[in-house]
Amino acid sequence: MKTTIVMVLYNQKLQESKTFVTIEQILLNNKGFTGQYEFIVYDNSLKPQEVPATAGITYVHDERNLGIAQAYQYAWEQAKQNGSEWLLLLDHDTELTPEYVDTFFQLEINRDEIAAVVPMVMCEGTMISPVFSHTLQPLRGKKPVAGKQEQPVMAINSGTAVNMAFLSEIGGFTQEFPLDFLDHWFFYKVYEEGYKVLVSPVTLEHELSVMNYDTVSLNRYKSIIGSELKFYKKYKRHVLKRYRLQLMMRAGKQLLFVKNKKIALHTLRTLLKV
Repeated sequence: MKTTIVMVLYNQKLQESKTFVTIEQILLNNKGFTGQYEFIVYDNSLKPQEVPATAGITYVHDERNLGIAQAYQYAWEQAKQNGSEWLLLLDHDTELTPEYVDTFFQLEINRDEIAAVVPMVMCEGTMISPVFSHTLQPLRGKKPVAGKQEQPVMAINSGTAVNMAFLSEIGGFTQEFPLDFLDHWFFYKVYEEGYKVLVSPVTLEHELSVMNYDTVSLNRYKSIIGSELKFYKKYKRHVLKRYRLQLMMRAGKQLLFVKNKKIALHTLRTLLKV
């Protein structure tokens, strides 16, 4: 399966990225995968950086920092030119494994049916991806198991391999969600268009700092909740009543337990917009 891999960087040195270090070990230094992939490093940092003179690396610096959607769209265009069947999306802090890479390149996938292949992703002992998308609190419920998912699921971007034929059908990645909730939008489109998701029987570790309100900045939280509101108002209007209730409960917990009360106040302001 010819694959284009895109890793998005922001204010991090390449050699400090867990993703790059593991890709270098597993793919770049492994001649067994020669010709099966191209690797794009899309750097949204203010200043460019030097990259190893390793065959197969394309380095793109974009100081505009327009988010991941722009990076993915660029990679999609490159993948079309290179005749790739799959586009593999990666953040800078996902630790890839030989099992993940070997399993992906050996999978036999019906591209007329499967729009995306995703791993099972763990963060601090909790499976955070994929999750069933019919609930507003998916981390608390039953989790998908390996195999084709008939029931709609969503997954984080990093580690997701996207069917290029499906991407062409939907015109690539929307710019409505430059950073946050792009994954929600993508997997919503998968099932809206009648495709399915395949969950790979492998597990990856991933850091997800936005899970902790005491470490996320107010501006970052504003970005997240703003995209969240946009997604539910435009694409999942049938859950707006439940979403309004969830925001009320979230604001209450934030007022009680989160040190930065501005986060709770912004949740309350958002509640008025639902």
